[in-house]
Amino acid sequence: MLTLILTTPYLAAAQSTTTTNPCTVSAVQGSSNKLTALPQCINQVYKWSLGIGALLALLMTVIGGYYYMTSAGNAEQASKGTEMIWGAIIGLVLLFGAYLLLNTINPDFVNLKVG
Repeated sequence: MLTLILTTPYLAAAQSTTTTNPCTVSAVQGSSNKLTALPQCINQVYKWSLGIGALLALLMTVIGGYYYMTSAGNAEQASKGTEMIWGAIIGLVLLFGAYLLLNTINPDFVNLKVG
């Protein structure tokens, strides 16, 4: 069952269209327009960092919930858990608030298209 859960993203990715990673040297050298190679790489790093930030916030929320649930009357551990949860929530709000603000001002700020 665990193998099925871990391999499902690879099966879904196999059905998508084939795209090259714009952050490799071969992709930059093989690109017909070298001016767009760097913005495409920055765009990919930006999107990945949003996803990683969201996963880290989820992890911090789970760890904070664990601390809160296992505090067993220990006020210090319970407050540590709530601080972790609120920190993760505030981090997510800042992360996606910045994305929303940049996208509202000009969508090219988050898409990084040249030309």
